[in-house]
Amino acid sequence: MSGEAKLISNYTVVKLPVCQLRPSEEINIDRGGTLAKMIAEEGRWTRPILVEHRHLVIMDGHHRLFCATRLGLSFVPCLLLSYDDQNLHVTSWYDPTPFAVDRIIQAGLSGNLMSFKMTRHKLQVALPNCSVDLDDLR
Repeated sequence: MSGEAKLISNYTVVKLPVCQLRPSEEINIDRGGTLAKMIAEEGRWTRPILVEHRHLVIMDGHHRLFCATRLGLSFVPCLLLSYDDQNLHVTSWYDPTPFAVDRIIQAGLSGNLMSFKMTRHKLQVALPNCSVDLDDLR
């Protein structure tokens, strides 16, 4: 399987309350609105939000959190991850060197959000998808 992502079964999708998730980056509102419309039309949530497991800071999925709020959802499918995960690599979209994860946690805890697309969280493995009816998340 060189070069191909492989599924690691110990990643599990869980439903978390939207109100407990902490964003760390700003979003593009127009992009968020378009995505919310697409999710509403499909009627299903199909991609979990990546969330840091201790502080519930969003790693990847800021636009999806916006969508959940806009669609009036109480819960959202998430994958809880640790920054210690050997499969996780965090960089900036603009610089391939490792990004200081303490800056991400601080932004999420303080509410002083970083700029749009500041961080890039890349996993070296395929993650489980989900397919949850939006009514089950309200």
